[in-house]
This record gives sequence, structure tokens and C-alpha cells, in this order.
Amino acid sequence: MRVASAPVSFGIFELTADDAGLPDPVDVLDAIAETGHEGTELGPPGYFGDAAGTSAALQERKLELVGSFLPLRLSRREHIDEDFAFLDRALGILDETTPPGGTRPHALISDAFCEPERLAWAGQVEEHPDTWLSDARFALLVANAQRAAEKCLERGYRPAFHYHGGTYVETPREIDRFAAQVDPGVLGFCFDSGHSAFGGGDPVAFLDTYGELVSHVHLKDVDGAVMHEIRTKGLGMEEAWRRGVFCLFGEGSVDLAAIVARLRSRGYDDWVVVEQDRHLRPGQTIASLREDARHNREVLREMGV
Repeated sequence: MRVASAPVSFGIFELTADDAGLPDPVDVLDAIAETGHEGTELGPPGYFGDAAGTSAALQERKLELVGSFLPLRLSRREHIDEDFAFLDRALGILDETTPPGGTRPHALISDAFCEPERLAWAGQVEEHPDTWLSDARFALLVANAQRAAEKCLERGYRPAFHYHGGTYVETPREIDRFAAQVDPGVLGFCFDSGHSAFGGGDPVAFLDTYGELVSHVHLKDVDGAVMHEIRTKGLGMEEAWRRGVFCLFGEGSVDLAAIVARLRSRGYDDWVVVEQDRHLRPGQTIASLREDARHNREVLREMGV
């Protein structure tokens, strides 16, 4: 297993990409390299700058581009043409960004976290069946995820499906529903320990059930006290990010050692991406973010990763 980082650990993701005061992209790449990571995910297309400059910056720091998160409104027939055009553009950016001779990154297909009712009740979805998709819309979601995966394969990218809090594939029931309908020969899973726990599941149990379908890994820890607040007070996905539901490794409730052991037992030998999704707090600096990244990397190193 090789260890990568991601811009989301530095406060950069789809909901914050246009915020003022984000860390300088060069500083983020320096921090990722300096803390012992061998690669990074792309983050929101364009954050690191133009494709050629990003490729050069990665090569200069001996970092590999390991994945790109590609959210699509998979169950919305009225938006799918627009979203598949976005997918084509994003894959074009990856074509130009992947350093020469580098392995093509994983294309991480996800349902988009943009539905107000799902964002509002994230972490409590099973208690709100009115937020669940009908059979017809769920079948459309699966069909479009598979179609997106086929497009990625045609372009030489390795697709994986990223279930995610605040989307229509969040809970264990929804993950099972998805797995029962998708062609595993076309689309497997990006295992995410944090979103497994956030959705009410057991990350280790996910690997016991679907480990053979896992082709990419995101590791997160989850603050149990914050998660309890989200579930009991109905605070939703965005407030969960703001309150730091994804915490420093070793300070949360996820059994990272058991996860690493399960991955080893299944012979997983691809990328492990360290993620600590967050909204930046006032006064939070690149120096403190770098130290968090260093801490998380050291926890894995102590586990032999």
C-alpha cells in the first residue's frame, strides 16, 4: 500500500472551492510532499491551476496523481446530459494533468451531494424514509453510474464508486441496494472509512462484505461526539463538516488498525488516501494543516503503512 493525501484535508473541496482564504495550492503540494505522502488526489478541477502547470508541480515534488472525485447528479434525468459533459471535461483535464509515464488515476464516481433534503438529514437518513429514492430513480442512478464508469474505462481510467454522506447512496441499506444492481465487472467501490461510519455502518464490516470489490481506499477517522450531535440534533452534512466530524487519526471511533489488517488480509496493494474533510476555521494556517497531515501519516506509519 502507498499513501497519498488530498486537498480536502486542507479545506479544499466542491463546497469551498470558491471561498476566500484557501491555502495557496503550491503550499498544499509542498505540505503533502513534506509530510511523507507519495501522491495526491486532484481536488476540484482547476484548484491547482492549469493542467500543464499542475503536472509539472507534481513531477517536481515526485508526487503521483492518484484520483479525482467526480460528483454527478446520477438520479436526475434532467441534469444528466450536463453532468456527463462535465465528466468528459474532467477526464480531459486528467489526460493533461497526469504526469508522463504515470499511472492513470482512479476516476471516483459519486452521486452529487446537492439535494437539500439529503444534506439536511445526512446521518439520519434511515429515520426519514421520505428522503429515500423510488425504485425507478434508484435504478436510474445505478444505470448512470455504470454508464459513467464505462466512459472512464473507454478513456483508460479506473473507475470506482464513492458512496458519500449527503447523497442518495449513504447508508448500508443504500450501499447494499447499489451493489445488488450494479455490474461489479464494470464498477467496484472506493472504500471510505469515514463515510461508512457516517452513514451508520461499520467500516470493517463493509470490507468483510465488499472487500473484493474495493479498488481504491479513503481513510478517515470520525469524532463520535460530533457524530452523536449530528444524529440527535439533525444538524446535517454541512454542519458536520464545520464541526470537524472527520478528526485526527486516533482521536475518533474508527478502528483504523482493524481496517489496515483487513486490507492486508485481502492483498490490497494500491493507494490509501488520507483524508480529513473539513471547513477551515478562522485563523487555521497551512502550518497547522501540515502538522495534522504529518500526524495522520505517522499514525499509519506506526501501523506499518
